[in-house]
Amino acid sequence: MLALYEPGDEAAWLASFSFSIEVRPRYCECDGQGHVSNVIYPEYLELSRLQFFKAADDPEPHAFAFQHVTAELQLRYLMACFYDEPLRVHSKLFTLGRSSATLDQAIVGPDGTIRAIARMIVVRSRGERTLPWTDEQRRRLDATMNARTRA
Repeated sequence: MLALYEPGDEAAWLASFSFSIEVRPRYCECDGQGHVSNVIYPEYLELSRLQFFKAADDPEPHAFAFQHVTAELQLRYLMACFYDEPLRVHSKLFTLGRSSATLDQAIVGPDGTIRAIARMIVVRSRGERTLPWTDEQRRRLDATMNARTRA
């Protein structure tokens, strides 16, 4: 089972994130009781991932903004999310490999409760082959990890 923090250390773990976006679940993302569908959570995580790389000023040299794709997603649902409530989706870089990156993520309700946690592995690629991060990408992404440890 996915566990990204020790029980009781939720607040410290959330404080380690320096990036988040707000999402408000739309009516079409919910079931008849107003619960966000479980298939929508990965969409929120993906949106946060893309915005995280954009905020890191990822200097991707290709025509499409990001040449990295999700290769693996581990997702643990902790509590329901509901229609139109303001949610925060947090993302942080956990590790940076040669052509991959691992992000930790959390979806948090307006009351501060953690609704879901995730670990996402992305791979920089073009077609069927992986591409190493450029030196400039590595410098900028490393800076996000260093900023996290200074916070």
